[in-house]
Amino acid sequence: MALPPGLAKLCGEELLTRAPKLRSAIALQQREVAREHAHALKGMAANFGLKPLAEALAGLEAAAKQTDAPLDASMQAVEAEIPPALSALGMG
Repeated sequence: MALPPGLAKLCGEELLTRAPKLRSAIALQQREVAREHAHALKGMAANFGLKPLAEALAGLEAAAKQTDAPLDASMQAVEAEIPPALSALGMG
């Protein structure tokens, strides 16, 4: 089922707004802030059928809950899924 264009655009805009905040939180080692952004984006991705992105975000969220887990590889996995997600939303 195709998403209404306006709804898909809102999803894409949310992704484009939160992804830099997520990157910044990781760079600043703000694990709880990173976890919150990952959690919110994961739910949105799952609701919009963006399964690979949702799975990558779930991995990042889980890593952010651990005090000593590195986050860079998890963030790279998320970033790899952003362009296909935006394309699926008609924004790429």
